[in-house]
Amino acid sequence: MIGCLLSSLTACAEQQTPPPAAMDQVASMGGQQFTLVNDQQRCALRKPDQTLLPLDLPWPCQFTVDRQGKSHVETFGKVPIVIVIHLSTAAENDPECRSEYRAIRQIKGQLEPSIIARNASCMRGTGDQKNYTGLFTW
Repeated sequence: MIGCLLSSLTACAEQQTPPPAAMDQVASMGGQQFTLVNDQQRCALRKPDQTLLPLDLPWPCQFTVDRQGKSHVETFGKVPIVIVIHLSTAAENDPECRSEYRAIRQIKGQLEPSIIARNASCMRGTGDQKNYTGLFTW
């Protein structure tokens, strides 16, 4: 009986929490919502006007996330910046992981993607502020 009760509680908890993949596909900057989409197996950012900004990263991709699993927006000065990342492993059972990412800032109402950065490891969490700002010329 206790086992049934615990499995029922687990099922309820799972239903109330949205899947992480859905939460890290949307970010808000400057009062606007941006969504990551699959554009012919390439990552693209859908703007509020429904136009796409190609990011030159393979699909799947995601925004970096905070401890609550929400997309992280770093603000430098008054400029909001997000990071979009693609994680890849060499083989399914291979623990080696690589990541490619680029920062995207909203400056003077326009989106500006940074250069693409590559890591020989998987970037987890929000990253450091230098990951957000260091890929741009200020």
